[in-house]
This record gives sequence, structure tokens and C-alpha cells, in this order.
Amino acid sequence: MNVEEARAAAVAGEDAAIYAYGVISAMLGNTERRRALLALRAHQSWRDRVAALLPAGTAPTPAIAYDFPFQVTNDEEADLLAQLVENRLVVVYADLAAAASGDGRADAVLAASECATRAVVWGAPSQAFPHGS
Repeated sequence: MNVEEARAAAVAGEDAAIYAYGVISAMLGNTERRRALLALRAHQSWRDRVAALLPAGTAPTPAIAYDFPFQVTNDEEADLLAQLVENRLVVVYADLAAAASGDGRADAVLAASECATRAVVWGAPSQAFPHGS
């Protein structure tokens, strides 16, 4: 995967995360909702940051809706979805780090680290190499 493909994958992953956090935040109480909305803003920021590095007009278009691998109808399922979203993005940003160099690589590592931290905060076990399943 070249750096442009890895950036496009990161933008697409962030779009999916933004959508997911809209659903997640709707399922949570006030304290967790605030955390979900902070995560949503972080994902919006990373999406914009990475998209700005792509040639004009080449950023992937977000889907109208995304399918989740399970139904999200309560706070426990919302927490599980947040864990899944964050761990999947760790993998996406690891791929970007592998393809990028210099500041781009450092940014990808920072994004992956932020996602891994959020996954643990949402209740995921810490892992040396998070997986996207």
C-alpha cells in the first residue's frame, strides 16, 4: 500500500468512526456521552488533517450509513462498538505509519496511539498489536 492509499484508508476509517460515534453518543448517559463527543471531535480533526494531505478532490466520500457487526441498542453495546472502532483505526494508522515517512509517519503513530488509548478507556484490554476484528 502506498502512502496515498493509506491516507485514503485513514480518511475512510475516520468517516466510519464519526458515524459510529454519533450512534454511540446517543446510547450513553451524560458522562460517557461527553467522552463520546470528545472522541467524535478528535476523529473529525484527524479526518480533516489526513484528508488535507490528499490531492485535491481525491478524499473518499463518506457513506450515507455504515453497518455495524452487531446491534447497538444500549450502553454496553455502545462501549463495545467504541472499542471496536478504535482498535480498527489503530490498524489503519499502523498501515499509514508503515507507508509514510517523516512528520507523516509521526502523525500516524500519534493517531494510532490516541485510538489505542481510547479503546482501553472504553474497556478494551490493552494489546501490543490491536487487531481490527
